Amino acid sequence: MAQSRALTEVEEALDERRSFVVEAGAGSGKTYALVHGLRYLLASQRRYLERNNKRIACITYTNVAKNEISERLADDPLVFVGTIHEFLWSVIQRFQSELKMHLVDYNSTVRKPVENLEVLLDALPVVYSDRGRKFERGQLFHDDVIELSYRLFAHHPKIARIARSQFPYIFVDEYQDTEKRTIDLLLNHLLRGGEDGCLVGLFGDSMQKIYNSGVGSVSHERLTRISKIENYRCSRRVIELLNKIRPSLQQVAAGNNLDGQVAFFVGAPDVSHDGNLAAVRQILLRSGWTDDNTKVLMLTHRGIADRLKYRGLLDVYDRRGSFARDNLLDGTDAFADLFSKIEVLCRALDNQDFGTVFSVIGRDSLRLSRHSDKVHIAKILTELAKLRLNSDVGTILDYVFTKRVLQKSGAIRFIEDRAEAETPEAEKDKDFLANLRLVPYREVIEFTTFRESSTPFSTQHGVKGAEFDNVLVVVDDDGWNQYNIGNMMANTERLPQRFERSRNLFYVCCSRARDGLAVAFLSSPPNAAIETAKNWFGALNVHYL
Repeated sequence: MAQSRALTEVEEALDERRSFVVEAGAGSGKTYALVHGLRYLLASQRRYLERNNKRIACITYTNVAKNEISERLADDPLVFVGTIHEFLWSVIQRFQSELKMHLVDYNSTVRKPVENLEVLLDALPVVYSDRGRKFERGQLFHDDVIELSYRLFAHHPKIARIARSQFPYIFVDEYQDTEKRTIDLLLNHLLRGGEDGCLVGLFGDSMQKIYNSGVGSVSHERLTRISKIENYRCSRRVIELLNKIRPSLQQVAAGNNLDGQVAFFVGAPDVSHDGNLAAVRQILLRSGWTDDNTKVLMLTHRGIADRLKYRGLLDVYDRRGSFARDNLLDGTDAFADLFSKIEVLCRALDNQDFGTVFSVIGRDSLRLSRHSDKVHIAKILTELAKLRLNSDVGTILDYVFTKRVLQKSGAIRFIEDRAEAETPEAEKDKDFLANLRLVPYREVIEFTTFRESSTPFSTQHGVKGAEFDNVLVVVDDDGWNQYNIGNMMANTERLPQRFERSRNLFYVCCSRARDGLAVAFLSSPPNAAIETAKNWFGALNVHYL
């Protein structure tokens, strides 16, 4: 099979030392393209890198991707594969005097500055820790590493030059999910022209940005845009649909793609949501869609009544504010991320997967280097797994933090600190924290299972790029604040950011299907949305229940 044009363009850009961004549509083999570029560099530049003590940096967004890329490269020592925080810390950690100077300045800008920090740091090294910010101990957390790197590169050009010299090539995986501040740092301080600059290669898909923290699309005068238009995953009919949702990137079937089928269902207004969904499932079942070959992705907060076993948890977040429930479901909430880690740890314990345990806990937590260490952490996690079945959230949080299994994130500390302040938000934060602690933790288990298995919002601890034979997308726009699929399809959404989030979320869901795709609106969408559905899906494939 002939090599795709995009891979040839990547090779040409590397040969000519041109930085680039690869816009890789759904199912196009983005990771394959990234690894291909790394292998091409290693083949052509290995002697240069070895002789001059230089390396290639590959920045990843998830541990899953980090492990996958490292394995595909056979853990080649010339390639540094890690998170942006790990990468930047490897560059700046040696510049202790500069770090201390800027940490003192940065400390004055944070919500609760440490008094006499300059004196405290005299006898301490500045370190990076996965276990939270403690400036009084010289300890930086994730966001602090980004901020201090930015300050060091901006005020000490020599440090930026050393970074560019040490890593002449920097690849970024899933660039759309990378924070804007990080992309700015790379493009403004490391990407330069001539021999002095890094060659930066960004790999991802701006249309698959569904988290608020990501930069989304990226443009820069020194970035060559490369479009990867092949789709090896989806059926031909689904690809046709994706091309209508996204006219700017027209994909082509490039593998053993099935012909496929698509359908759009409009719920009956006088029938319950449960009834409408049951009707859709029956229709699909007659077409051969079974539980074994069908994935249901639910874009709804309320869920289906008999499955919704976490009402208490939702109620706590409903009382917190308009966006709180959205953030809980899409995983951007601080506690949602913590709950996900707890559940990943319990599953890893069941599988005796201590690699995952260590990855989630972090390098600065309980040691896992000796067999006795593994026995110790297994005992703690075994107790946690039992405790969470019959305890409330507060008990589980206390256990996790007291036993040093996980550390409070900066976001959780921020909420707790704000609850103690004398501000209008303090009382609401106090009530939220108190009510959350009272929720039975079994509801958290049910919620986390639902989010991981039945929504597109898999966390960074899960597997990205999932695909399924058949996909049923269930839409209920009632109750959402940050998404409205119906208004997006009707082109009546007044808020550009909500339109983009809704379109991207819909695109991500539809592009998971290898064969059949069905979209079901549990309540009637706007008439204009139905007209759009007739255009996208075909008039004969729009069905009224």
